[in-house]
Amino acid sequence: MPAKPSPWHAALEESLEAADFGLPLGYELRWHPLPPFDDWIVHISGSGHDAAVLITAHQMTMSENLISLVNDNAAGRLIKIIATPNSREIESELIERLEKSSIHLLRYEI
Repeated sequence: MPAKPSPWHAALEESLEAADFGLPLGYELRWHPLPPFDDWIVHISGSGHDAAVLITAHQMTMSENLISLVNDNAAGRLIKIIATPNSREIESELIERLEKSSIHLLRYEI
């Protein structure tokens, strides 16, 4: 958890634990804020090595730009995840783009 967790962070972590993205057992999370939003970059590591990067779209708009940013900037074999609330509607074109990419979509309750 970050130093100042938002109320929805626990729900995101629960959803991440339940997801089958191939994360290492006993992984650790490092949270980095993305001001001015209540959004975060979360580095996920196991055994001291980065395994995944998660970007939250809690307040940010779910967009082609966000998908491109994650796709173009997450290095090599890192597992890429975009997390957004279950209540958020996502355009079918964006869902299709995610399905064609190597980015996982994680939904969580708020």
